[in-house]
Amino acid sequence: MARCDWAIVCDYAFLDENRKMCMVGVFDRIFATAVPAVHHQASCVLKLIGEPKERVHIRVDIVRPNGDVLGKIEGTGELGDDGTSQLNLGMRGLPLPDFGIYAFNIYIDDQFEKTIGITVARTPEKTPAGGEGTRR
Repeated sequence: MARCDWAIVCDYAFLDENRKMCMVGVFDRIFATAVPAVHHQASCVLKLIGEPKERVHIRVDIVRPNGDVLGKIEGTGELGDDGTSQLNLGMRGLPLPDFGIYAFNIYIDDQFEKTIGITVARTPEKTPAGGEGTRR
């Protein structure tokens, strides 16, 4: 049975001409001045390992801090001749209605496999130049 070797959230991902997965803007935290907010473009990139040519059904549930499912990404595919596959699950206009931790729950063939999270936090207030306070 296939498993998820790793998963990463980033701003943008693509395969280069040598079929290497390139990830730009890897993050686990987003700052917002207020919610609801929107992250205009993101990708959840996964590496799957299993048997050569194994057919798999992938589902990623995006879960809000309150436990409600915000959205799902779902699809079926086939692992490569070497039993691996890297998937780029692109998201546009990702709504972020709350501050807190959002879970990306990854399922393979309807079996829970892995969770990764991102935190939506309030934008920190700017501090004066020179550090946390002023000298007297």
